[in-house]
Amino acid sequence: MGRFEVNVKVSNLAQPERTAEVSLLVDTGATLSWLPRDFLERIGVRPMARGRFQLPDGRYVEREKGGVLLSVDGQTVAMTVAFAEPGEATVLGATALEALGLAVDPVKQKLVPHDLYI
Repeated sequence: MGRFEVNVKVSNLAQPERTAEVSLLVDTGATLSWLPRDFLERIGVRPMARGRFQLPDGRYVEREKGGVLLSVDGQTVAMTVAFAEPGEATVLGATALEALGLAVDPVKQKLVPHDLYI
């Protein structure tokens, strides 16, 4: 699959008027979305928990997690995201894509609407 980025609007759950946009790499192999710590702190998002993550190279790291509103292509959902440290990839992960009802079109390198399942 080709690699591509999408613009994502991110809002603070407690103060939805605190919002900003970021370009994220679409990564269907990532469970959660990873957003830059400084970006999240700028809109007032605070960590609520820590989680253990396996990186693509097989190493494990612990990162803080918090809740945000993610908006892509007119769809908005409340999601848990990881606080990425400087130098780490920032991605839109699989759980956000599924919750937003979006799938990856690898040929056109874009997101397309997808049915949600129960």
